[in-house]
Amino acid sequence: MTEFVMNQKLVAGVLGLLVLGFVGYFISANIANKQNFSTDKQPKVVGADFDFGDAPDGSQGQNFPSLLSSNGARTKKTDEVWLGQAVTVERDSKQVDKDENDDGVKLVGPSCKQSSAYFFVHIKNPGKMTGTAYLNLYADWNKDGRWGGQDECGTEWAVQNFAVDVSKQTEEIALYQVLFTAGKNTREIWFRGAVTLDQQMNETATGEFLSGEIEDWNLTETPKDYFSYCDPNPLVLNHGDEKTVTIKADPLSQKIKSVALSTLVKPDNDRRKITQNGNSFTYKSKKVDGPRRDEPDSIPYSVEFTDGVGWWDWCPVIVHHDEPPTTIKRPLPIPSKAPSIETKSGGSTKTETHPIQEGIPAQP
Repeated sequence: MTEFVMNQKLVAGVLGLLVLGFVGYFISANIANKQNFSTDKQPKVVGADFDFGDAPDGSQGQNFPSLLSSNGARTKKTDEVWLGQAVTVERDSKQVDKDENDDGVKLVGPSCKQSSAYFFVHIKNPGKMTGTAYLNLYADWNKDGRWGGQDECGTEWAVQNFAVDVSKQTEEIALYQVLFTAGKNTREIWFRGAVTLDQQMNETATGEFLSGEIEDWNLTETPKDYFSYCDPNPLVLNHGDEKTVTIKADPLSQKIKSVALSTLVKPDNDRRKITQNGNSFTYKSKKVDGPRRDEPDSIPYSVEFTDGVGWWDWCPVIVHHDEPPTTIKRPLPIPSKAPSIETKSGGSTKTETHPIQEGIPAQP
């Protein structure tokens, strides 16, 4: 199975696009109030399908609440809002670290300093959903095999009910960055990332929730670098023109095996056409009348590296539009009949008719 990871070096550029509202929006960290959370006293439903975490519960001296018998955090519905590309359901926690689709949370940051948690929030009906999704992060900074309390640098409930208004998310997947202070140990630890819809979590990281996903991560391996970028970034062109952008691997990254246009994108629509040639995409803008403006767009794509790992990202596009012509030539009006002038002299009246001459202005 291809594992999807995130491009850390380009996150600033990605978040810039989110500000424009193209694939979501950028949010810095805050702490929401702690109410309406699921409690440990909720009834346990035996035999139902949920999404559980898969951190070790009672094995190797570690007691993270994951199993149903420990009231491990679990979500009933997984098709409204979830993390990353895919999500699984099971009767109980898959011990240990055996959930196949943990792919929606990433931690980046140094020990005891401001760090970032990146959540890929996936929703079923962008632009049509209502409600609040809550993001939570628990990390075993002190490596005692539990979530709770804190070490000398950071609290283990690192992200506490970070609120996302899903009605404002206009794409299926949006990236949210939440800032927090990391604990002393940032490697070889377990952490839990979660999204829940309209229900808040508490410090125990337990309980049953109606909708969302729970993901547990074991940071025990030295990570490889998987960095790709768009050249140029952004791709800038005038409407009616076409230009090409190429997906490249960072010199320190694993090499790129293949690139593909995201299946969520139609290659051709009424505004533009995207064609692929190897690792490059040609963006052809169709001429659109309208006021002068810079219109943001993007080319979402997926990358597979040579060792089978893959992830997705997008290349930002900016299309310049000009104002339509405002000078309109208006012809001089032509009378429907020849003008007549009456003059009186000595009691008699004389009428003179002047011929119509086009293109000659009237004389004063």
